[in-house]
Amino acid sequence: MKTKLIRNISILFLSVLSFTSCNKDEEGFSKEEVQQALFDMKGTYHGSVQVAYYQGSNIQVLQNATAVSRDSLKFNMSLLPLSELISDETIAERLREIGEVPVMAGYDFLQIDNSTIHFVLYPKDVTILGGYGAPPSIRLVFAQTFGGDAEVGQNFIMFNISPLELWVNGKKYEDFPRLVYHFRGDYE
Repeated sequence: MKTKLIRNISILFLSVLSFTSCNKDEEGFSKEEVQQALFDMKGTYHGSVQVAYYQGSNIQVLQNATAVSRDSLKFNMSLLPLSELISDETIAERLREIGEVPVMAGYDFLQIDNSTIHFVLYPKDVTILGGYGAPPSIRLVFAQTFGGDAEVGQNFIMFNISPLELWVNGKKYEDFPRLVYHFRGDYE
């Protein structure tokens, strides 16, 4: 009888211990929470992009910008503001010729509440091939420390991305201006 009582108490203790060890104070979000956030942010956002020097003055505001949020973010980034700040005319001309590039970025969610989702973006490098008699190859490397917010009830998203480096034919362009692209838009 005593062994049965001790066994039942042990089972009860282990059951209570297993429930108390499953708290929500752990890092990260569940798969379901991430999927819900992605679903809530899903849409094609139309808005404007403010281009500014990193921790500095504004350069330009671009209208009719588009960002698409699905499992990741796709943003069409204009290279024209960069081309105006590059002193090497051959490279500047190549950037004007390209015009804009699609930037793909993955999400890392920081906080999710009832109406706002805070996230970090991890943009992939963009490479435009060239060389061998064609115009030079261009590669843009992006900062991995910017992100944004999505206001679910308002169908609104805003985020920042920043190209860190410009590589031309495999060589880093040293006089690259540090810019931040700040997108603000609503979806239909």
